[in-house]
Amino acid sequence: MTARIPSALHRLSRRLRLVQSAGAIVAIAACQAPRTASSESAFRSAVAGVDWQLIELNAKTAPAGAGGRRVTLRFDADSARVTGFAGCNRFGGSYTMAGDSLRFGPLATTRMACTEGMQLESDLTAALMATRRYELTSTQLKLFGASGAVARFSRLIPTAKERSPDT
Repeated sequence: MTARIPSALHRLSRRLRLVQSAGAIVAIAACQAPRTASSESAFRSAVAGVDWQLIELNAKTAPAGAGGRRVTLRFDADSARVTGFAGCNRFGGSYTMAGDSLRFGPLATTRMACTEGMQLESDLTAALMATRRYELTSTQLKLFGASGAVARFSRLIPTAKERSPDT
């Protein structure tokens, strides 16, 4: 009987180590892997109300727009609308999604003429209109067209000065 107890404890200990290892692998994968929101409401709650700053456009580091301003994108969860700064002008439009599919509807822009940012604006609107799907992590939003990545945005964290007093 005494020989069986250490053997059973050894088997139990080995099983526990396997379970712990499997749990660690799942946890690491969950933290690092891009994901798509499981539903339209999950996507909207994950991206809405936050400014997303363009960091890459068509596989190149995104330049600053007019006046050194960075391109931004903001989703509105209630209206399925998107707004932002495109490099020279502000823009707005609609978006639709299903699963990992994301498409931007017609975009309207203000009509200022800038000495900087006009090409960036043109490239951004083309990328948004070419978008067919997305990948989302806690800090990044990647947009993909039919032939690959078209844009990558980073979640902007407001500075203390930018936050409202009630947050």
